[in-house]
Amino acid sequence: MFEFNSRHTKFPRGFGLPGRAWKAGMPLIIKDLQNARSFLRWEEASEIGINCGVGIPYTTPPDQTWVMTFLSAQATPIARRFEIWVPDPSRTELVFQSGDCSKNADLASLYASKTIRKGEGSIGGAWATGMPAINEHLKVDDTIAAQLARAAGMNQIVVLPVIENALLKAVLAWYL
Repeated sequence: MFEFNSRHTKFPRGFGLPGRAWKAGMPLIIKDLQNARSFLRWEEASEIGINCGVGIPYTTPPDQTWVMTFLSAQATPIARRFEIWVPDPSRTELVFQSGDCSKNADLASLYASKTIRKGEGSIGGAWATGMPAINEHLKVDDTIAAQLARAAGMNQIVVLPVIENALLKAVLAWYL
């Protein structure tokens, strides 16, 4: 039923996970989907155990936006941690914006005043190249993000840069 409804649901700008990511123009993480009334299919998601969603908008000329959404279930998660990093006002470093961790870590506190420079580690590397990155061995990444992920028992990362008009808007990272 969830799959059927997903294929036949239209998401206006600002509604549901895709519509909210579209309106924000930024990646969006919705935690605890079974209780998120802003997630239009929350009842069906709850029935099948989906508990976290990520929306990633990509704008293409002429001003068309496509939104990729990833839904994760507690029993079969696609990732154990999601993080969104954004450039600071001077565009010299990335700062933590939001995240969700299956270990219930307070990521905002862990990353308070921590930054990642352009080209540094997997996350900074995706910013420098503008290309997605996959790192199967976080032990070779010395960034604060990799250190904290390793401490939580995570060893791999997938990184997706979100770029608009040739400028990085955000970096979405998820850890396995």
